[in-house]
Amino acid sequence: MRGTLAVMLFMLSAVCLAGTDGRKDCSSCTIYSGYISGNMEMWKKGMQELQEQFSRTPDACTFYALVEARYGYVGYLLGRDEKDAARSQIETFAGEIEKLAGYPGYEAETEAFRLALLGFRMGLNPARAVTLGPRALKQLDATMEAGSHSPVAWIEKANSEAHMPAFAGGSKEKAAASFREALRLFEADPGLAACSWRYLNTMVLLGQLLERMDDYRGAAEVYRMALTRAPGFQWVRDELLPAAEKKIK
Repeated sequence: MRGTLAVMLFMLSAVCLAGTDGRKDCSSCTIYSGYISGNMEMWKKGMQELQEQFSRTPDACTFYALVEARYGYVGYLLGRDEKDAARSQIETFAGEIEKLAGYPGYEAETEAFRLALLGFRMGLNPARAVTLGPRALKQLDATMEAGSHSPVAWIEKANSEAHMPAFAGGSKEKAAASFREALRLFEADPGLAACSWRYLNTMVLLGQLLERMDDYRGAAEVYRMALTRAPGFQWVRDELLPAAEKKIK
């Protein structure tokens, strides 16, 4: 995230739409707007809207959208090295994960968030990698067992592969393949939400990984895909894509 959070400033509120797979989508278009414009205050406004909506109508769909938004917010704070602010959010996130586990139908998402949580804790204190690293490997297995057909599971698999040492199975090439599988699964879903910030963020993560692999042409291609989906995605349009294009030989 960017400061990961890059709004087409149309003020959209949290919505619930019926997905074609029978599962509701409760993506927050306020959060999506905050993401593509880099407006973190908009993001936090979306989180507040989801909290209020869940208080009025406590369903699993809205709660999942809230937990997903907190996941993104923690990533933003850690990316800015705001560890003190991240610490309290991580503890809230940990409690929300276990509450999400009580809702049927969210097994893959729960296991993926548990894997992300371990990564967040290591981000707070890298020295804990000695003890949390082996747990993360086991949790990766649990995540893929529960979510081999879920894009969120493949996202966390990719994040793990991108950061773990080679002796533990880490590989940028493996991570890139996992991000691509997550994108394939997003795109195979006819009910993919118009306000899915996770779909766009997966493109960004893949593009940044390809840049670290010196594949600037591939990164630029992925960034253009993101702009096809969201022409107003400011971070990609104004920073990531121009920088990648300058490095293409």
